[in-house]
Amino acid sequence: MKKTITLLVCTVMIISCFALLTACGGGNGEDLSDSKYVGTWKASTMALEDESEALSAEWILTLNPDGTGQFVSEEETTDVTWELTDEGFKTKGDTKLKFTDDGDNIKTKILGVDLIFERQE
Repeated sequence: MKKTITLLVCTVMIISCFALLTACGGGNGEDLSDSKYVGTWKASTMALEDESEALSAEWILTLNPDGTGQFVSEEETTDVTWELTDEGFKTKGDTKLKFTDDGDNIKTKILGVDLIFERQE
């Protein structure tokens, strides 16, 4: 029961973190069109330690080839900028999130909780 409550609290915190993402201008000038991360990603699973739970919330991350993108939650749409890293990519702005490659998925860790995104066709 404690883990379920913790997952719910973390869900609220994750929404708050994404709401704080802001754009840093018109991208970073880098052509990212060949990046496997360009496209639309949907948050599908939230995992804490050995427990995971499917997400019912609609969190969509869209990454454009010019280093810009958008994060759409149930509450709002936020512009983001992004750049490649050795392990995946990171968003830039007031709140920085690092996404790592997880095979066919990408994931980020917020307050100890893994948030896993799947590519949308």
